[in-house]
Amino acid sequence: MVDADPEIVAKFVGGGQVVLAQIDNPFARFGPALNAEFGVDPVVAAQKLDRATDEVRRKIQEALGAGADGIVYRLFGARARHSTPMQYGGHYLERDRELLEEIADARLNVLLLVGDDDLYLDFICDLPAHVIAWDREASGFSSAQVRALRTGAQASSDPDSEILLYHPGVRIADQLDRF
Repeated sequence: MVDADPEIVAKFVGGGQVVLAQIDNPFARFGPALNAEFGVDPVVAAQKLDRATDEVRRKIQEALGAGADGIVYRLFGARARHSTPMQYGGHYLERDRELLEEIADARLNVLLLVGDDDLYLDFICDLPAHVIAWDREASGFSSAQVRALRTGAQASSDPDSEILLYHPGVRIADQLDRF
């Protein structure tokens, strides 16, 4: 699914093979249902989100401890279909940032945005990762649009991205989203 020019990869990871573990963000544990819970009992909802964050942190550390060079961090929730901007920004954004900052010194981390044209791209482009990845066809976001918000390596089906994501006949977003 990922084709990359070896020189581009070497620029970011020092050459050689790269082993990445795919891990979903805390939002993915409960999905949009947790937003409703925040409306009913914010204390209980926050406790659930805390546990989910700790679980993601544990999975990340296990993967890195087992030899992974980095993480493909699948970011759910930062889109209109999953939450409002206030819900994502108020409950999830800083947890995603915290988890990604904790692993910033890994060899290669990929922030994989899950969403269509309803992504809150302006909210999430500053999250720390070596590479930002998204589904160009589903989102409609070109490499130039993302580059206007974020510098660094990109992975998408846009030929202007440094890493080309390609899966014949299948929208990448259809394979990623489960809510």
